[in-house]
Amino acid sequence: MSNFVTQYILPTPAGAYFLAQDSTQSWQKKVLQNLFSSDKSLKLDLKILKNIFNTSDSENLNYKIKQCQKQHLIQVVDEEFLAPSGDFEQNLNDIICKFSNKEKALLCDSQGLCIANNGFPIEMQEEISVLSADIAIMHKRRAQNINKKLRLNSQAWSIVDASGNSCLGFWPLNINKEVFVLVLEGVPFFNQIAMVDLIWALYLRYGKS
Repeated sequence: MSNFVTQYILPTPAGAYFLAQDSTQSWQKKVLQNLFSSDKSLKLDLKILKNIFNTSDSENLNYKIKQCQKQHLIQVVDEEFLAPSGDFEQNLNDIICKFSNKEKALLCDSQGLCIANNGFPIEMQEEISVLSADIAIMHKRRAQNINKKLRLNSQAWSIVDASGNSCLGFWPLNINKEVFVLVLEGVPFFNQIAMVDLIWALYLRYGKS
């Protein structure tokens, strides 16, 4: 009996957020895009890896893999993961509620259209979505230059209280040419598989055009 165990390569939560946090391009992001282009995690196979990392040179492949692992962008898993399937909006509702300790989360596009809402009252949904659209436009125009000049390592926006604590956080997510905004009330929890599922669902829907 063979002891061979099939393993798979998958973006980490940090890798998923890295792909969507801004509109800059890099070979690392191309690797992540290749992984998110499939509806299931890809097998850890030499031929597949060369295709994912866009290289036929083994030395260059090893370098790129080590760099992605060093930046915590990819992980090797023992089980196959499937992209979210079925009802798109329901999937997003089920995913985004996991990011807030208060289970209050909303996702909208740059036009102010609410795509998913969990926990926010209906009467607030439109107000938050319109504000998020304004933030998405401002973020696209100004954030990259500000972050570069001030050496900030953050893409998030926030409404804060008098002590500087975040009351409502806004995280722009760049998928292809579209900017979505994830809005959370409460403490955010991004270091979980739900972040992979969110970017995967959005990328399959909007990122391959």
